[in-house]
Amino acid sequence: MLAIVIAIGAVLAVILLLQARQRKYADFILKNSLCLKQLTEINNRYTFYSDINLNQNHTYDNENFFNDISCQDFLIYQLQFIKKDVIDQIKKIRINGRLYDKYLEEIATIKQSGQFQTNAGKLKVEKLLILEKKLIEEQIYHPIIQFILTVTLYCSTINGQIYNSKSEDFYDSDILPLIARLNKKRGTYFTDREIWNAICRVERGKVSNKMRFSIYARDGYRCCRCGAAGRFVQLEIDHIIPIAKGGKSTYDNLQTLCHNCNVEKGDKY
Repeated sequence: MLAIVIAIGAVLAVILLLQARQRKYADFILKNSLCLKQLTEINNRYTFYSDINLNQNHTYDNENFFNDISCQDFLIYQLQFIKKDVIDQIKKIRINGRLYDKYLEEIATIKQSGQFQTNAGKLKVEKLLILEKKLIEEQIYHPIIQFILTVTLYCSTINGQIYNSKSEDFYDSDILPLIARLNKKRGTYFTDREIWNAICRVERGKVSNKMRFSIYARDGYRCCRCGAAGRFVQLEIDHIIPIAKGGKSTYDNLQTLCHNCNVEKGDKY
């Protein structure tokens, strides 16, 4: 037992010694490296935007909706609400790109590594050069210069256990044309049929299985029009104000109808 304690103590002593030596080398470089000093001066002149993340994700507990709705459909729907933020972030990233070009030009003028203000003394030059290179790489800025918005859709059981997913990356060259198409409206209606169909698919998909059974329970498992109920009645969820006429998938706009009443009602309200 004593031997084990002594061995552990010896290992810890070696680790502490190595850490102390590493700090000694790092302190010397930070104080005396002309390359790092110049890099710090350049870094102080540049500020890049960094808080750039508008990734979107959603979970469906209905496999039919998961299969029917594409990542682009979901993006189109979300762009109704986040397009201003998206445009703002695209502008920021483009500013980052222009600044980064100038930054790299200045970085290229930095003195060659291995030049120190004072003599290294007993410190090993090879080790100094390796550590200096590492410190330089850590301090060089690598800002976001390309806009990427990732949409990830999951499919889960009604209890929330995820068993499938799909994901797609969208760049500014993909998103800006979609925003332009979204902006083509006549009143509250979108004139682009593909855009409108995508929005309708996603709005319809917001009625989760959990929400569906909650509506059935609220309505007493009966058709709200004819009162039909029972195990042989096919109940369905209906949008009181149809999605095609601007209706939303909210509890107060959903009702239980039997299949026949739902077909008869169609897009009327």
